[in-house]
Amino acid sequence: MSTTIEKLADFVAEYAERGLPDEVSDYAKLILLDTVLVGLAAVATERGRMAVRLAGRMAGGDEASVFGSPERTAVGAAAYANADLMNVLDADETFFNGAHFAAMGIAAALAQAEHRHASGAALVRATALSFEVSARLNLGTSLMEYDGDSFRFSQLSSHGYAALGAVAGYGVVSGFTAKRYANGFGLATWLAPTAKNNYMSRRHRFNSFKYSPNGQIAFAGVTAAMMAESGYEGDMDSLDTKPGFFDAQGYLGGAREAITERLGEKWWVTETSLKPYPACRFSNAALDALLDLQRREGLRPEEIERIEIRLSPAAYSIRQFREPLREMPADHLAPYHGAFNAPLQAAVALCGIPPGPQWYEPRVLADPDIRALAAKVTTAPDPELEAEWQETIKSGTGEKVRRTRGSLTVVARGRTFVVESDYAMGDPWSERTRADWDFVAAKLESFCGEVLAADQRATLLRTVRDLESVSDVATELAPLWRVAG
Repeated sequence: MSTTIEKLADFVAEYAERGLPDEVSDYAKLILLDTVLVGLAAVATERGRMAVRLAGRMAGGDEASVFGSPERTAVGAAAYANADLMNVLDADETFFNGAHFAAMGIAAALAQAEHRHASGAALVRATALSFEVSARLNLGTSLMEYDGDSFRFSQLSSHGYAALGAVAGYGVVSGFTAKRYANGFGLATWLAPTAKNNYMSRRHRFNSFKYSPNGQIAFAGVTAAMMAESGYEGDMDSLDTKPGFFDAQGYLGGAREAITERLGEKWWVTETSLKPYPACRFSNAALDALLDLQRREGLRPEEIERIEIRLSPAAYSIRQFREPLREMPADHLAPYHGAFNAPLQAAVALCGIPPGPQWYEPRVLADPDIRALAAKVTTAPDPELEAEWQETIKSGTGEKVRRTRGSLTVVARGRTFVVESDYAMGDPWSERTRADWDFVAAKLESFCGEVLAADQRATLLRTVRDLESVSDVATELAPLWRVAG
């Protein structure tokens, strides 16, 4: 009887060869461009420049490009740096309000596709299939639970399962066989970073990893794939043993059958959310609702007296949401801390600064008007979401939470406005909010306006949208970000 790893390997090998449904390919290209553009935008930050410099020291070789650098490096080093860059602004896709993992598979696929001079069609398949592997591993697990009526994250946390997605991304553009995928997946369960204490929900300051070492996860996947190419064999049962890989990743439980259920029939890549803001997904719906109110009422920032933003139980359990920093150092951690600071996000958005790396520039953080407006914003739990999330998570079915909704009260001009919405823009579960090419094109302009020239942005959008016509990623796509910065 086939193991979970062997079933995943057979699935990836089959669809790498036969191709994907049209709707899967189209949404995969949206995710690819969205993930690339937030990585490019991060080159403008000090944290991003740190990743670029590190890649230059990691390995030699003339194989693949690093965003923001004119030099090429080894595939593993490029995957490391680009995966790191893609999450600096916390603006990458979010799967069911619980995890980001597209970056690891995409970074591995991009680097190897450039090295192998693979086609754009292969890169599309690599994006979709790497995401599908990571999504299914995520669906089979849970980092959220209730202790009685109190929400909590697992005390141990890791996104190391995305190393298997990186193996898939690398393998698709390399033409792996099912056996080679299986060995790569098995090896990745040995090489992926293990769980750490999930202290982020209890502390006011991040370290330079935030909550996941994306670069190391991508690097582990690339290494496992290269080892499989070289003849190394991995364990076929490491996703099935107990205790085993999932325990080492810190997961509380979950519906393991979801990992292989309806493979090739249900595509989870079409159900991830894209973000319009460089902010945690938990605050995106509130920002949408706040800006919509500002447009409808013509509110000026100085007219606002008070704002209360009501948060999901997961968001409110995180100290940085619950007790936002009133003053943030303008250091390389500013995008990390800003992504969880709802008052700062609200103030910056209301003051008309376009979303992107500019939200966390030193001049913005020091602006007295923004700081004064942020001081008028408080956070509180959302009773409706508390009941909804508790019912979903405690059901034991493995169902993931979809809704974060915007819920806030704004006092301005002596009036009280209560604003509520169901989903955030970029959420895939309603026609009104589902991301499309216009959504990603607008985000590219907002995030990369100071990083890429106008003609470069236009060419990048056009090239990814028609990626199946690209014959060589190395010559037709990679140059579009090699000169970034």
